[in-house]
Amino acid sequence: MKLQKTTRLLLKVIGITLVVELVVVIIVAMIGFWSGWQTPEEFKNAIQVAGILQFGIGFLGIRGNWEAIRSFEYQYSMSTTKESSLERTQQNLMDFAQSYSFMLIMFFSGGVSLLIGWLM
Repeated sequence: MKLQKTTRLLLKVIGITLVVELVVVIIVAMIGFWSGWQTPEEFKNAIQVAGILQFGIGFLGIRGNWEAIRSFEYQYSMSTTKESSLERTQQNLMDFAQSYSFMLIMFFSGGVSLLIGWLM
């Protein structure tokens, strides 16, 4: 049951990442169109800068969540449950994905932007 939740959450993150990436590419293309860029090199550089900016924005999402899951109370409560090791690992992954979803989405989409720029 939890594996299905994990899979659904992963698919949701991937879907949102693709939408964010599509929006970023459209914004870069519109800026390029309005600025009169003529060479693929200009678009390549702009999409790479957008990827770096996405990483930076993703780091902003870390600040509030870091203290919550690294607190003693949280760590202790996870160690005293009667769940199996697999169930605890799945729960940790779910907690991580929910707590850091913004960061993950921005990192994944930033990586895709850098990859697109590198492949151009």
